Amino acid sequence: MKVRLIVHGIVQGVGYRDFVRSVAKKHGIVGSVRNVSDGSVEIVAVGDEESILELEKEIKVNERYGVQVMQVDRLEQDSAAGAEYKDFRIEKDRKL
Repeated sequence: MKVRLIVHGIVQGVGYRDFVRSVAKKHGIVGSVRNVSDGSVEIVAVGDEESILELEKEIKVNERYGVQVMQVDRLEQDSAAGAEYKDFRIEKDRKL
């Protein structure tokens, strides 16, 4: 399963990408995380359904590092394998 998540709230400049990477690795998820110029954070996660659901749950409720997640949008879902990902990495920021 491959999903793209957009996280809104106070999620930039507070260690959120490192936090997401650690949660993803804990659940065996590969993919990426990056800041977006509109203040959100974009996550691409590839893993089994149960692991993806655990990731979504943990990134919503954690308030460590001063993070205040206000909304997580699941924008896409497909069954494509994550061949382009071998680990979970922080990527360069994306401009809209």
